Amino acid sequence: MQMGTQSSVERAGKPTAERYEQMLASSATAAICAGADNLILSWNTAAEQLFGYSAEEAIGKPLSIIIPDRLRAAHDAGLARAVQSGRARLAGHSVDILALHANGSEIPVDLSLSMWFEDRTPMFGALLRDFADRHSARARLQHLANCDTLTSLPNRNALHELLGTELDRAPCSLMLLDLDGFKHVNDSLGHSVGDQLLTAVGARLTALIGAPDFVARLGGDEFAVFLSDCADPSRLDDLAQGILRALHPPFDLAGQSVYIGTSIGIAMAPKDASGVEQLLSCADLALYSAKSSGGGARSFFARDMQSRSEARHRLGSELRAALANGEFELWYQPQVRLHDKALAGVEALLRWRHPHHDLLAPHAFIDVLEESAIAEEVGDWIIEQACATAAEWEREGLGTLRVGINLFAAQLRSGRLFDVVTTALQRHAMAPDRLEIEITETTVLRHSRQSTKALRRLKAIGVGIAFDDFGTGFASLSLLQKYPLTRLKIDRSFIQRIDRKAGDAAIVGAVVSMAKTFELQVIAEGVETAEQEGAVLRLGCDEAQGFRYGRPMPANEIGKIFQLNP
Repeated sequence: MQMGTQSSVERAGKPTAERYEQMLASSATAAICAGADNLILSWNTAAEQLFGYSAEEAIGKPLSIIIPDRLRAAHDAGLARAVQSGRARLAGHSVDILALHANGSEIPVDLSLSMWFEDRTPMFGALLRDFADRHSARARLQHLANCDTLTSLPNRNALHELLGTELDRAPCSLMLLDLDGFKHVNDSLGHSVGDQLLTAVGARLTALIGAPDFVARLGGDEFAVFLSDCADPSRLDDLAQGILRALHPPFDLAGQSVYIGTSIGIAMAPKDASGVEQLLSCADLALYSAKSSGGGARSFFARDMQSRSEARHRLGSELRAALANGEFELWYQPQVRLHDKALAGVEALLRWRHPHHDLLAPHAFIDVLEESAIAEEVGDWIIEQACATAAEWEREGLGTLRVGINLFAAQLRSGRLFDVVTTALQRHAMAPDRLEIEITETTVLRHSRQSTKALRRLKAIGVGIAFDDFGTGFASLSLLQKYPLTRLKIDRSFIQRIDRKAGDAAIVGAVVSMAKTFELQVIAEGVETAEQEGAVLRLGCDEAQGFRYGRPMPANEIGKIFQLNP
């Protein structure tokens, strides 16, 4: 039987769309239609009965009105991915989900999702049915409340319930796992591949961890392993090493070999903690320690982790106050041209005028600041302050200097970098080529395509892009072609013995030769002696920076040096 031809429509006497609308209006199944903007377009009688909203109340509202608060972020992300990719991952499948009634209660429903296009605009339709068997519904509700829908593993709620039961029964242990490099997989291969990876990781962990032990996914790329009747550090260490080995082989996803590592934090009860939240906190602190060591490692909880965590928390609070109270300062270190010793530029370096400890150098606070919520705001302040100072130097008749600033990873992630930089340049009438942005390998390895695009746009208008501390990381060579660089800064560790150690001189010579191939300028960091200066000059470095030319100093001191080096 053929349907949808012109003749069949004419014989029916009504447009096909109208017939479908009438069919859905009288259907016992709740039918909802929404657009790419997440707003409800149609809402039938069954939907009114199921969710407690009339059509007049629902149409024009966001779908969020029927989604529990804790699930809305995942819904929004899924919708955005579907609109961007042109396909919905759940389309064509029937899944059990929790929905929100108008009275605030959560109800388990069966969802069938469809997606189509109208005038190239994506549209979404959902058919939803309440579970008829209330006993079955309660069981399904319990299952949904305790199950991670992506991996089918127990979720955070299930882990909490288990810990509440087991902690008082016998010694036990908890491992928290965080995948190393998962964000890069999402950014480079897409969220659908990321979801497949999480499912595959869960399967490998389940195969390794046998009953009665317990694997859960807590959310994102974080997993947990609970071991009952076990507080033996030797067994735990063996298992942690087994997990690291199990996740080492590549995952075959989307026709590609995907590699992933993990960091593991371990806490034991009752040795480390006696309560659920305390045990989770101890394992989380151990996990943080493992990640801080570079990832791919395991760490047992130790008491000093708690004191360090509390100290970091206090320091974070003080840093927020420092920003609000104007306690940050920029100091500047000279950079000279080697062939004539003229001042070519400066690097802006952050200092903290602490109300009780006087002037603090970055090593005392920069790690905490890098991970804090104010990192991007402080980074914006640095850009603004550096441009303002450079403009002031020019107004004072000191000529033009290149000013280098260091970026926080948060500035690369946010998507605001290009606008922040260009706004500061325009505000202070500063030529783009007088500003140089310095990025480190640690920062760029967390990059996204969006951040790379921002750097390319900045280079295109003349802003310099320098690779700081070059030579200290394993991926430096491969990154030279990926990033829009203009300068390499050779790390000071290769300069300290360059006049006495042939190997260091050979490395610097090779870096300079490679940089010239890529048409990059080279600056040597940490030059302190005449012998070091002579060595880097012979090896072809363009510029140098270090105590031989000046320590970091306030802006007015740079002005005096510039007058001496016109």
